[in-house]
Amino acid sequence: MTHETLKVPKITTYDLLGDESLEVLHVNIVETWITPYQRYLADILLPAKPVEAKTIKRNAENYILVDGKLLCHSYTHSILTCVSRDHCTRITGELHEGICESYVGGRDLSLKVVRAGYYWPTMKENCVQHA
Repeated sequence: MTHETLKVPKITTYDLLGDESLEVLHVNIVETWITPYQRYLADILLPAKPVEAKTIKRNAENYILVDGKLLCHSYTHSILTCVSRDHCTRITGELHEGICESYVGGRDLSLKVVRAGYYWPTMKENCVQHA
């Protein structure tokens, strides 16, 4: 094993493009109910409307941001993963008609969702509609 001390940094450059061009994939970020809370907790950015800003500020104490994911904590339950509208229909469908096929009512379904570790603000109403 040898040890080498360089007086000048050794930088290797190479042509990434060559004769080919790189393609960039543009991803549209969809605004969900989670987005304002993520912005506030990560960068302390509030919406322009004062009523929305006040609501976000007041409710932000119930949420934490871990690795870019919004988590909800409460006194009665453990930390819950916040999900968007796209995921909530899949979660309720899986828990209601999944492998166990319990076909429970709306209230019990919402409690089952909480026990599974998920949260969204309209959870109870969505579970009642789904059941």
